Amino acid sequence: MYKKALSLSLLIVSSPAIMADNFYSQSPAQLNASQTNKSQHEATSGGVGLVVGALAAGPLGAIIGGSMGVLVGNQQSKAETITMQSHAISELEQELSQITIELDKSEKTLQTAHANIEKLELSQQQFSKKHREDLIQFSNSYQFDIYFLTNGAMINAHAQQGLNKLAELLRNNPNIHADIEAHSDWRGTNDANNQLASQRLSAVSNQLAQAGTQSNQLLTTNYGEQSNEHRGSWDEALFYDRRVTITLRYFE
Repeated sequence: MYKKALSLSLLIVSSPAIMADNFYSQSPAQLNASQTNKSQHEATSGGVGLVVGALAAGPLGAIIGGSMGVLVGNQQSKAETITMQSHAISELEQELSQITIELDKSEKTLQTAHANIEKLELSQQQFSKKHREDLIQFSNSYQFDIYFLTNGAMINAHAQQGLNKLAELLRNNPNIHADIEAHSDWRGTNDANNQLASQRLSAVSNQLAQAGTQSNQLLTTNYGEQSNEHRGSWDEALFYDRRVTITLRYFE
């Protein structure tokens, strides 16, 4: 086999000299045709040379050649992979940078919102404190007197308007409670005066309840004739003893 390869190599080596003699002995037309075939012959000769080299080198040469080819291919594949990964990493870094910028903006917006909330809460606390102080002061100074005719328990129109406004105040401020006290003048029996004062007390408390006041905000007391201020009088001053008095208290 090696002898055949050697003979083939010698043949290929000696072919240029033969081709040179033919080249100088050819006509111009033949020379052009020869130029055309030259490239094909060189490619063929190169391929044959590679084959002969492989045959001459034997299995070891084939293995080394194949390994070098695989190694070069692997190196090219790794280089392409690294390039693609570098591009992907660069794109991810750009996206991460943009996300970081957006997060910074969001954090600043959130900080501003928190600051505004704290200001609002502080303002509300201050307002609540001031409102509480105002309610306490108002409650301590409030007194509403409703007067009745002799032997009567009907609430007049003006007093009804006042009770409706009071009911609205109580609805909006559950911490405020109303003390309702009923009185009568000294005329008549004690039992009759107590019953009359009780009727007046019920008329006022029912009016407040119908206007939406909670029952636990109302404390009722019937004094009858016990606390009248004009005992023994028969003049118009008795009018002020036939009354229901409402005062307010603020509870925490």
